[in-house]
Amino acid sequence: MRTLTRTTAEERRQLPLSTAEVAIRAAEGDDGGERFAGYAAVFNSRTAIGNPLRWGFYEEIAPGAFTKTLSEGDARMLIDHDSYYVVSRVSAGSLALAEDTRGLAVDSALDTGLSYVSDLKANIKNRNITGMSFGFYVIKDDWQLEQIDTSEGPAEVEVRRILEARLVEVSAVTFPAYEDTEAELASVASALVSRGDQGAIEKRAQFRPELRDLLQLVSSDSSDRAPEVVPVERATAAAEERGGLAVHTTDTSDASWDGPANSSDLPAEESALRQAHAWVDPEGDAAAKSSYRFIHHFVGVDGDVGAASTVACTNAIGVLNGARGGTTLPDEDRQAVYKHLARHLKDAGQKAPELKQVEGEPGESTRETSTPEHAPADADGTEPAETTRTDQDARVLRMRGLAARYGLQLASS
Repeated sequence: MRTLTRTTAEERRQLPLSTAEVAIRAAEGDDGGERFAGYAAVFNSRTAIGNPLRWGFYEEIAPGAFTKTLSEGDARMLIDHDSYYVVSRVSAGSLALAEDTRGLAVDSALDTGLSYVSDLKANIKNRNITGMSFGFYVIKDDWQLEQIDTSEGPAEVEVRRILEARLVEVSAVTFPAYEDTEAELASVASALVSRGDQGAIEKRAQFRPELRDLLQLVSSDSSDRAPEVVPVERATAAAEERGGLAVHTTDTSDASWDGPANSSDLPAEESALRQAHAWVDPEGDAAAKSSYRFIHHFVGVDGDVGAASTVACTNAIGVLNGARGGTTLPDEDRQAVYKHLARHLKDAGQKAPELKQVEGEPGESTRETSTPEHAPADADGTEPAETTRTDQDARVLRMRGLAARYGLQLASS
């Protein structure tokens, strides 16, 4: 048995309609109003996260896992985890969360003055929205090995029991179960980030090598000593020191964009500033807005960072290409910012404008290692361009790309 205490990557779990018991109910009294009711989590209910026999595990939530967070936190209810669609909030008195013998019960007011709340009511009644989910950080969990019977005989599986969690939000969700393997893989990876056990990673990486790539970097030291395991958070932070913030996957929106207004609502907190921008001055104050550039996320009036704006991302790429006076960023940072913005556009199903080469700058090699000493000349007779990208840089970039692919939010130091 191994019990761990830590807070790392945010995780999400989803319940189908039959388990979540989602319903629209009449409010108490005769005012004709209606409320949302359901369960965001169910206690002692074992769920398969990924393939437990190979690269996943079973998980269950212990009664009392939310007791502390319910007394201290200020969770919101959202639609599909999108902070733009806030339905209710604990501190506003419009959301009530409670633990009962079944699980985490949700009771929310429904303000039909918000158009999307009216849509939510209709979608629930029509069974278009069919379940619930919750976003959380694991504070304490417990991992145990158990033996189960399978068609091929007894097998050993791991069971994760969540003892304490910090609740961020609950959501009514359109897809109440994992629809593809990549979503499951992202969930397993998030749990392994929390666990921090190299052996557990390696065991699963036999079946899904992407997990090793996502969660750790092994040095290429050829000495007899064991290779150093470098957490991807450290490697990513090293890459970010040059200014370009790590690529990440978030919700997107093509709504009207007002950069100054969103910047004004953004709190002067490093985590929020990093989430909303694409570049930070490596020599600036990490908690000062003046150190950041290329804001491209919507920010709520309460300071919560929400979806990425496709309009802001497209405009920012225009600046990288010389519009509005262009940018003074060094080319390496410029390319990092471009990759960050282009990823959001890709997530929105849009093709990002190409990044133009700044006049007078040498072309960047796409090779991940240095050109061999006796490499042949290019077809035009010139010597091939030498790249300055090291093996470690290449690994870091690969980690960031994989993390974006699987929806993992990588921490910064």
